[in-house]
Amino acid sequence: MGLTAKSRISLLAMLIALPWFDIYPADSPAQNRCLTKPEADRVIRLMDDPGKLNKNRKLKRELLKMERAQIDLNEKIILNSRNAGGVIEDYKNRARNNLIRLCGMIRQNGWPRKKTVGKDGLEAAFYLIRNSEGTDLQREIFPVLAAASQRGLIPKGNFAALIDKLRIDSHGKQIFGTQIKIKDEIGYLYPIENEVNVDKRRKLYELAPIAEFIKLIEIQYRTIIVKMQSRPEIGRKDLPAATISDSSITGIADEEDEILSIDSRLVNLNLRVLNQDLTGTRGLGLKKGDFIVYENGLEQDISFFSSADTPFDLVLLLDLSGSTTRMQGLIAESARRFIALSRPVDRIALVSFADRPKIISGFSGNKQMLFSKLRELDDYGGSRVWDALNFTYEKIIREPEAGRRTAVVFMTDGVDNTLVQRSRRQGAGSYLLGLMPSKITFTELLETTRRNDATLFAIFLDTEKMQSGVYSNAKSYRQARISLKMLSEESGGQYYRAGQIGDLSGIYQKIINDLSEVYSLGYEPSVSDGDRSWREISVKVKGRPDLIVKTKTGFYAR
Repeated sequence: MGLTAKSRISLLAMLIALPWFDIYPADSPAQNRCLTKPEADRVIRLMDDPGKLNKNRKLKRELLKMERAQIDLNEKIILNSRNAGGVIEDYKNRARNNLIRLCGMIRQNGWPRKKTVGKDGLEAAFYLIRNSEGTDLQREIFPVLAAASQRGLIPKGNFAALIDKLRIDSHGKQIFGTQIKIKDEIGYLYPIENEVNVDKRRKLYELAPIAEFIKLIEIQYRTIIVKMQSRPEIGRKDLPAATISDSSITGIADEEDEILSIDSRLVNLNLRVLNQDLTGTRGLGLKKGDFIVYENGLEQDISFFSSADTPFDLVLLLDLSGSTTRMQGLIAESARRFIALSRPVDRIALVSFADRPKIISGFSGNKQMLFSKLRELDDYGGSRVWDALNFTYEKIIREPEAGRRTAVVFMTDGVDNTLVQRSRRQGAGSYLLGLMPSKITFTELLETTRRNDATLFAIFLDTEKMQSGVYSNAKSYRQARISLKMLSEESGGQYYRAGQIGDLSGIYQKIINDLSEVYSLGYEPSVSDGDRSWREISVKVKGRPDLIVKTKTGFYAR
């Protein structure tokens, strides 16, 4: 039902009514403190009686200098997280010391205003608070921030970000979706409480929809963002979650989940049975009783099974963007070989893309017609990789026909325009330079892949050495490989790397062999009303520890 009128009225009014005595430890050394409770109360009183406000250029310069130094360290970590080393420790120390210094400024001068330090000085002050490693310090200054937010002295969105951070540090879920952890060059969005209502909450706190926020982060740091499937064990375990309580802090006490209608359809799984070295198996002739399916570790009853001879509908998705220009003739020829190798029972559709996807042919088993269609491959432009795969899921692969399975063979260098962007801040919406990125975020694409029954075989075309200028970015190619591996794994498929175009023939043969040994089964999940949790799936072959079964990693209850 979302946010009620009562919630909207009481949202910020409730913030100051909290008992804050438990977040001011009396035995902390003064140099490691932010504000005592009497000091915080004094700063809040000054908000209502600030006296004459004069510009303080010295204070502003110091705030901006501290912010700049911290941002520079943060960007070094994010853009080269694999070799950050001592930079991380330097960042933590600087961030904590900056916050202690800022607390001293606030103790002396009161809460900074636009009239005293300017808009950029005020934003710098909040940046230093929000991005500190000192959770204990953030809690001490939290009542001051709540009061400032209530009086319109700081943007609500900044305050929402701090609420999320403190909830995560107390082992809770965030409620506004502002917190992302960068690790090994991948961004992980922390779990969100009642995610279906997150954009309603973000709007109330003057934040852009979460998809726009994620896209900005992807572009700014050239990093894919994925959702964490469960609440991580992070932060300081000695910090009580009750201090930042759910309803008291947000004023969203009566938010309710939307009523769900339970979809009782089967969970459909395509299974690839491999040897321990991930090579294909042939002629096993496995039956329904040979498989065991686990959902969240609990064995499930298999209610549907299909043997390996079930035909496939295959989409051959070909990257014809500018980065693959020198390879396009060979791409067409390799696609021809794949069609020639395909089984008579299978149907193939052809889709190409650069700036936009194009349907070259719908599903057909007529190989001669498909060969002729390959002559129409001719495209050039940007690389909207993620939009192309999403288009394939939405427009080409819908619900498979009865008795058929679906798969996508995705030939690409994987470098979406998002990963080679540069960003600028200009107002609320215009922040892109250069090529247009995919409209869809990688976060959304990965969720779509998780919900789709199609198996994805991603073939990474290594075009890195051919590139110069905007595309010649080692991180972009690392991100491309990571993203293609992740998409393949989530679907139960496989990732292949083609160092040279000659590798494709062997890869296509492996895919065709794999498809000839794919089994399908289904089971009816136990889903409780309102449950949207992620369910992990694993499948084994009874009595055959030498075999590995690859399938989708899980599904969302709905």
